[in-house]
Amino acid sequence: MQGRNGARRFRGPTGGDTSSAARTLFLLLAAENLLINYTATAMNVALSALVGDLHTTLTGVQSAISLYALVVAAFMISGSKLGTRHGYRRTFALGGGVFVLGALITAFAPSLPFMLLGWSVLQGFGVALMLPALMAMLTQTFAGAVRTKALSLLAMTSGVGAASGPVLGGLITSFLTWRVSFLLGAVITLAATWLVRRTVDAGAFPGRPGRSFDVRGVLLSTTGLVLLVVAALLSGQYGLLRARQDFVVLGHTLLERGGLSPVPLLAGLGLAVLAAFAGWELRLVRSGRDPLVRVTVLRNRTVRAGISTQLMLILVPNGVLFLVPVFLQTAFGFGALYCGIVLLPIALGLMVAAPPTARRVGRGRMTHRAAAMGAFVCMGAGCGAVAVLFSPHAQGVTAVGLALMPGILLIGLGRGMATTLTDLVQSAPEPDQLSDVTGLSYTAGYLGGSFGVALAGALMATALLYTFEAGVNDSSVLTTAQKEWVTRTLAQQVQITAVSDDAVRAKLMSRGITGAEADGLVRINARAREQALTVSATGMATLALVGWLMALRLPVPAGTTRATGPGREAPST
Repeated sequence: MQGRNGARRFRGPTGGDTSSAARTLFLLLAAENLLINYTATAMNVALSALVGDLHTTLTGVQSAISLYALVVAAFMISGSKLGTRHGYRRTFALGGGVFVLGALITAFAPSLPFMLLGWSVLQGFGVALMLPALMAMLTQTFAGAVRTKALSLLAMTSGVGAASGPVLGGLITSFLTWRVSFLLGAVITLAATWLVRRTVDAGAFPGRPGRSFDVRGVLLSTTGLVLLVVAALLSGQYGLLRARQDFVVLGHTLLERGGLSPVPLLAGLGLAVLAAFAGWELRLVRSGRDPLVRVTVLRNRTVRAGISTQLMLILVPNGVLFLVPVFLQTAFGFGALYCGIVLLPIALGLMVAAPPTARRVGRGRMTHRAAAMGAFVCMGAGCGAVAVLFSPHAQGVTAVGLALMPGILLIGLGRGMATTLTDLVQSAPEPDQLSDVTGLSYTAGYLGGSFGVALAGALMATALLYTFEAGVNDSSVLTTAQKEWVTRTLAQQVQITAVSDDAVRAKLMSRGITGAEADGLVRINARAREQALTVSATGMATLALVGWLMALRLPVPAGTTRATGPGREAPST
């Protein structure tokens, strides 16, 4: 049987057995989904290798990572709309081709500009095309309890991919080269795309003759999302509210140090553009034209609350996934493999918690709201454990891993419990609204990931800066001239980040500062570094509490029912 846009609908919509073709389709799409999420985090532990191989700086590599997330978030809604107009299989194949091209360019990249083109732009755009099509094909293929299980497993592969990225990426980078990750990505995506074309019928071309593509909607949505992501990315450099340095554009100082940070201005402008986008889309709907996305789907309480909760469920763990490896590499000099080992409990916790949660939700023994709230409790407790148990005096991967393991394991358990929310969001809209909800859902997810990384970095930088400055000013062993030099050096830093004791001592020796003065500054740096991690992890725990409050807004159907459309509920099977 064929569904909308030519996707096959196989046996089992009420929870019975599914055909081998349906199972094959799920395995192919789940494998590609795992790869996409692996690609997004694997390079977090390969920063030093990338800097050396591409002859660039840490800031340059971080820019490539940030631009990738920005491209995905900015074009996700457009990618979902293209799937509606041209067929999900066709859109998935196009995205796969773009992704493979980008992976090959990155694998053989001789310098940073090639990586920016291959990974950040082409692979990012390919993901924006593939993910909505992937989700739509699975949602149309399965239904009932089978769909709950399938989408929960798909969300589990997302978490496993993201959590295993540092581990596998660390292994590949340490024993081979980071380029192998992109070569493997190209091979797997090429195979998955070819096999999906053989598994799913293309169907009749679903384009609508005479209806033009909403170009203005694309420009407005992309501009608004770019402004929001850029604001989040600049928060670590300039501060959330007060500017830590001059904001200079094309040689002109627009905002001075000590005044208002550009972050709230850009974020406010982004929200204003997105409001204009929503108004334009509503105007198209009222006039009978084809919008990029029907924002009216947000009137559905399940969709609205589910998407906002999804954003927070991704924001919190992504902040920690960024914070811990960056901190370990810059502060302790851990290599890619060691960082991956420390983060391994996230993947283990996810795999332990996801299957039983999906079974309980699918059988009606647990609501989606209870699962989401439980996920936030685990994540908040995990972030708190990282803040409390981490010891700055621990040496070696074993000591650090044991100190961080309880918190990281709890965060992994939370990610596992969060996997069922995808089914709730995807099951809520009417069939003709599926692409709208999918695009908005994935966009919120990538925004959550970007915001989590940015907020964790901003909290760490702010705490590090103020704690270090306070320690310098209170020091009794530093001279006035030395205090002024340290303060001036901090003010001129483009990006504040945690650094190791050895790096601080080497910098001081280059300035002729040794003895008691050097020892004092090293101790101040160590205390500031500890405080920075504590503040950042505590901030993520606070955001988990905010997410828990947001999850309270998720509807709880009477008995064992779940939402199947706006204002409707049906028995969960």
